[in-house]
Amino acid sequence: MKQLIISCLVFLISCKTFTGTDNLAGMYTAYHEHEFGKTQDTLMVTHANDGDNIYNITRHSGLVRTIDGKIFPKKLMVDSYVARYNDKDKILQELRTGKIFIYNSQKQMLVLGGTGFMKQQEYK
Repeated sequence: MKQLIISCLVFLISCKTFTGTDNLAGMYTAYHEHEFGKTQDTLMVTHANDGDNIYNITRHSGLVRTIDGKIFPKKLMVDSYVARYNDKDKILQELRTGKIFIYNSQKQMLVLGGTGFMKQQEYK
């Protein structure tokens, strides 16, 4: 049931039309179920300064591991990044490690590796 609600929410948000300029600031979420458990990820993207396309990204991850049918307590992890947005290529590049977040303005989505994060809330 929970997966159905999340799927419907993602579908409704992805159907929303985009209104114009790239506003990356906001909250993005992703949910994965895999053979070793379930992962819930949240990216919170905020402006780090005025005008230089620098953003703070905070990633909150919750992992519930399942091994041999045994469910382990939820493990919470927090990572912080500072990234520069390249408007031409539509990417955020993390300044310390070079990690790349690809921005899809049509779907209001950030992609990190093989994980797509859907925008849930916009920040000003």
